[in-house]
Amino acid sequence: MRLSTSDILSLIAIIVSLGSAAYQWYLDSHMNQVNLESEYFKSLYSKHLLYDLPIARKYIRFDQNKLVDIDLLIDELNSIRNDSLFFKYADIDFYTDAKIVLQQLEDYLIDSSQRVLTDEEQKTVLEQIEIKLKSVYRTFGNKYIGK
Repeated sequence: MRLSTSDILSLIAIIVSLGSAAYQWYLDSHMNQVNLESEYFKSLYSKHLLYDLPIARKYIRFDQNKLVDIDLLIDELNSIRNDSLFFKYADIDFYTDAKIVLQQLEDYLIDSSQRVLTDEEQKTVLEQIEIKLKSVYRTFGNKYIGK
């Protein structure tokens, strides 16, 4: 049995149509997953990232050449870490990244607060805190936009 040109074109059209439908289904299900995680993300992190973290940061200062008033920020980092436990099961890569950047900032704060620092070292510490905070925001921002 020999297929005519129109039969071959019809078969190709059916294959392309099925492939297109499967691809669209994949895109839709992926988008639904991203939207669902976005809702979780907003409910878990909006207050932390928009209000609590910046407020806790503003209290950090130097007194007698020592970094002081870090407790509020450390508590906030721990709170964010606790709220991230959902992602330990939903997205282990994000959970691991978040845990690492939060822990790095916490460790840096604790280490810096235990030393007496010169004016130049104080400037460096404040710059490093800002860099590490930006890393926290970048990690959470990338997750929010689906990267």
